[in-house]
Amino acid sequence: MLSRDIKRNLKKKKETSADKKKQMHPFLYAFTIGILVLVVVTFIGLPVASKIGKGNRLVFGSYEGKEIVYTPGNYFAKQRALIGEQVRQGGESGSIQVQTYKVWRGAFDRTVMNTAILLEIQKSGIWISENRVDKAIIKSGPYTINGKFSEERYNDTPNSEKFSTRKYFREQLLHDQYLSDFLGSIYSSNEEKDFFKSMADPERSFTFVTFPFTRYPDKEVKNFADKNSSLFKKIKLSRILIKTKESDAMEIKNKLNDKVSSFEELAKTYSKDSYAAKGGDMGWQYYYQVKDDFKSENDLKKVFSMKEGEISDVIKSNFGWMIFRSNSPVIKPDFENKDTLDTARKYIMRYEKGKVEDYFMAQANKFVQTAGKTSFFDASGTLDVVPYMTNYFPLNYQKIFSYLPVKSKGGKPSLATANYSKEFFTTAYSLKKDEISRPVLLDDQVLVLQFTGEKKLTDQDKKILDRYYSYYVRTTDQSDLQAYLTDPKKLVDNFNETFYKYIAPKS
Repeated sequence: MLSRDIKRNLKKKKETSADKKKQMHPFLYAFTIGILVLVVVTFIGLPVASKIGKGNRLVFGSYEGKEIVYTPGNYFAKQRALIGEQVRQGGESGSIQVQTYKVWRGAFDRTVMNTAILLEIQKSGIWISENRVDKAIIKSGPYTINGKFSEERYNDTPNSEKFSTRKYFREQLLHDQYLSDFLGSIYSSNEEKDFFKSMADPERSFTFVTFPFTRYPDKEVKNFADKNSSLFKKIKLSRILIKTKESDAMEIKNKLNDKVSSFEELAKTYSKDSYAAKGGDMGWQYYYQVKDDFKSENDLKKVFSMKEGEISDVIKSNFGWMIFRSNSPVIKPDFENKDTLDTARKYIMRYEKGKVEDYFMAQANKFVQTAGKTSFFDASGTLDVVPYMTNYFPLNYQKIFSYLPVKSKGGKPSLATANYSKEFFTTAYSLKKDEISRPVLLDDQVLVLQFTGEKKLTDQDKKILDRYYSYYVRTTDQSDLQAYLTDPKKLVDNFNETFYKYIAPKS
């Protein structure tokens, strides 16, 4: 028999899902569907019935201590099936293994978000009436035939399935209510709107020159490398890393001395690093690459002075005890060799980038001084740098106006990092007409700007801006909510471990 509430609700006028969608705020509807889809998925994946462990459940992690678990018929399982069906209909192709991973990962991410929202609901005390649950089940539950509720199908369904369905629909209604409460009534003050608009109007354009770090002279690289040549010595090494205690490392060292087993066999058996599977083989290692592994630089110097085939003593490291074997004589650097010089350049860009910044800031300051005495274009010719023009852009810090980023005309050189640089916008919008800026440091270049043009927004532009403001506020709130709910401090993510153990074991 149908419940009294369901019978009563069957008599009421039905509201189609299409009507419901139209009533919802269009952005809210899109977000309700989309917020949980954190990855693009492409295939249903491998059968899992035989993969699930005892108790028909797979635990992929937890959120605030609540397990993120897959069991037949639960939310995780429904999302996996739903994503797979969507992809099948899309007809996308590709590696089954990759597609499978994406489907399962998508279902996991949805489940994490759903779990986070439901926990927030528990804290907030949001409540959904049984009457509302009945209506939802009648409209779109699993008891419909040709779009109409079937009392016969309902009565033929086991009570356990009815309970599971009711629980699922209640949680989905709570989920939607939470998003509606959070995003459905967005209010912004007139002062905030006016401030937003003031950032967009007027737009400015600039002439600029750039000093990219890729032009750091070979001469400067070689000067540094010559003074620090020991950093670029290299040697072929093998290593055994023991993380338990020194006595265990000494025992392995004794086995090496007594030739009980080969270095490769002992590395595969006992070593605890990424080289273990290769018998400890580390390949070529530069001095600077392994420097941070050692507590004592004297120990490092000893390793780099070993003869080919020689095995080191047990060495205390920052993460255990190490035993090395030299597989080649040490090779001193030759900076006339292009590959060696390129290695030194990469080292400087990673570890000594301040030197590069100082060099080009000095070059840019020289340009500013020259331009001050002559003109921007004369200084460009004198110092052999190319002047470029930007497009017109608003005060776009943090890329608020994503539709109109800072770009150079023609797209090159790239100014992408300027869109997130407070220094860039502060400098650019502080200039008077034709004024030349001080040097501005971006991520991998130094700029000098000259303010050359300004334009006010048209009435049509302002109308577009009004609509864009509403969109921006909503997307910002969406982003804030997603960041709050996916706080990594709350999530234990064991997805890969479980997936590759039970769903698609690696060969």
